[in-house]
Amino acid sequence: MSQQPPYGNQPFTAPPPPSAESAYPPYVVSQKASEAANDAKNALIMSIIGIFCFGFILGILAYRKANSALETMDIYQVAQDKRGLATAAKVIAILDIVFWAIGLMARVALR
Repeated sequence: MSQQPPYGNQPFTAPPPPSAESAYPPYVVSQKASEAANDAKNALIMSIIGIFCFGFILGILAYRKANSALETMDIYQVAQDKRGLATAAKVIAILDIVFWAIGLMARVALR
């Protein structure tokens, strides 16, 4: 009595690749897409306004909102077309904070 392996002499076939569908329900994906797009737009607006006034406050708020938008885009794989807005908002927010700090140091130094 010879025992054959459980699969016989069949060649190995790889399992099918995972489906392209999201692991999240469609309503969650659409909600997160609109949330990420709104966060990116609002972050850009706050960072641009922060160039002219309240740079430190609006810079920090814009940075956090842009970071939140980018994290949502990465986690849910949505609103990839708004990634540029969020990245630009993040860069401008950093510039807001840096320019505010330089301005504060200049004011202190000139007294």
